[in-house]
Amino acid sequence: MARPDLVVLIPESTRKRSGGPSGPPGEDAVAGSLPVAVRQKLEGLRAEVLKKSPPGSVEAGQFLPAYQRFDGNMYRSIPQEAWESRAPGVEVLIASALRGLIASRDLIPSYELSMAEPVPPFGKLNRWWHAAGLPEILHAFLLAAQPKAVVDLLSLEYRESVAGYQERLSGISVKPIDFPGMGRASQPARGEKVAEILRTGSA
Repeated sequence: MARPDLVVLIPESTRKRSGGPSGPPGEDAVAGSLPVAVRQKLEGLRAEVLKKSPPGSVEAGQFLPAYQRFDGNMYRSIPQEAWESRAPGVEVLIASALRGLIASRDLIPSYELSMAEPVPPFGKLNRWWHAAGLPEILHAFLLAAQPKAVVDLLSLEYRESVAGYQERLSGISVKPIDFPGMGRASQPARGEKVAEILRTGSA
């Protein structure tokens, strides 16, 4: 992955498209950018979620880019052309119940998991990922990628999964954007903001 100038953090969506081409998933931009020990930790946590999730939770063997896989109201408010003609230097990271963190272009399967919902035997996966070290993994990614800025568009449950990542990020500004009082209406507004950043390269 080319070194980004701006990293945007967004949540996955509960609603996901099914299907997609079969074959190997290809590049893993997040894991591939991490120091070896941190990459191994992330891969181990991903394997644990995959192994222990309820049967049928993951539609194995068929892959779509993450930005096409997710189909919630936020993603429906981001036009395809914004994703495909994004400004250079913009990378979008997605907090994912299945994978922890994924880049928007990475190929992923469909899955029936959410950070915001209890999943046996984990409990709420945002809390499980946080306790397992997802903040440190995101911190390591940002230190390796060295963007100039991070725009944090995570919703509450997803921000809880990585809480603390922004500590000791010398030289990298972090800008959280919230939508107070909007409730469910915040999702389209969040998507419109993502589209704006993809098009302009700035927040």
